[in-house]
Amino acid sequence: MQKTMKSAIYYGVQDVRIEERPVPTVGDNDVLVKNLRAGICGSDVGIFMHGGENYGVFPGSQFGHEMVGKIVEKGKNVGKDINVGDIVFVDPVMSQPGGIAGSIMAGAFSEYTLVTNAVSGVNVYNLGKNANLDKAVLIEPMSVGVQGAVAYDPKTTDKAVVLGAGPIGLSAAAGLIGRGLKNVVVVDINQDRLNKAKEIGAKIINTKTENLKDKLIEYCGAFPGYFPLPDVDLYVDAAGAPSLFAEVFGYARSHTKYAIIAVFGQVTIPGQPFIAAQPIIYGSQGYTHETIVEVIDHILKDKTNISTIVTDKFKHKDISEALKKATSGQGIKVIIDYEA
Repeated sequence: MQKTMKSAIYYGVQDVRIEERPVPTVGDNDVLVKNLRAGICGSDVGIFMHGGENYGVFPGSQFGHEMVGKIVEKGKNVGKDINVGDIVFVDPVMSQPGGIAGSIMAGAFSEYTLVTNAVSGVNVYNLGKNANLDKAVLIEPMSVGVQGAVAYDPKTTDKAVVLGAGPIGLSAAAGLIGRGLKNVVVVDINQDRLNKAKEIGAKIINTKTENLKDKLIEYCGAFPGYFPLPDVDLYVDAAGAPSLFAEVFGYARSHTKYAIIAVFGQVTIPGQPFIAAQPIIYGSQGYTHETIVEVIDHILKDKTNISTIVTDKFKHKDISEALKKATSGQGIKVIIDYEA
């Protein structure tokens, strides 16, 4: 086993360097994973463009948290259901001390990552020998989107609208379609991203060129009243645009559900319409074991063409260029291929 590895190390705004670092030492309860693919998250872009300190990443630290890889070493106390050679998804929240706070430095942008206290179905998930790695690398971000989208356990007859066609919004839409919903609409102003939503199986609305309310009524029907409203059961906000959320919140009819995944500033809720409509609001962060299992099944069984969101692939040595690409707003999901 080699003693050093190449790691992408954060030093400051737009300053990420590939350096040689020691390969982590494997304890009796740990496994060592050789990363094969890694994804660039919006938080990684924020670290690169605005500084890591607000994310708990300081100069000299590794980072990255979306990854799939191969187990190359295991501690003597690790269960028999985890073996050297397994292709696995690593749950970064459970793989490191510190939970969510520690996950941001889980090591997806290093050649190897250590999973402490490794337990199958807790922090490592076996994907089988034939998993498509370019798809499997989407498990972590897709789990974030699906967690919010399915929080209300939607029925197949429910009409759902996803705000935002970024990786999380598209993942949310895919999760709903994978559950059998026939009427899923994605809203954005970027036509290229909306075209990806259409590939996944969603209806689309470009609010640059189309009236949102009118198109929603066309797709979902009108809820009867003095002022007809779109007959939508569920809105999933993955856009983080206060004005857009405020608009669809104004469309609330009786018991409309809202799942908020994106992070945004303050939104004012009108009192009387809120009381009259009795809407339900859910804030979603992260994901559960059950959601991870659902997403893995979705990806391994190709329930939708979610892999279409992978638009760019870079070698590990070119990670700074990959981060710049992810920052540019061109394309959708940028991944690192350690085998390239």
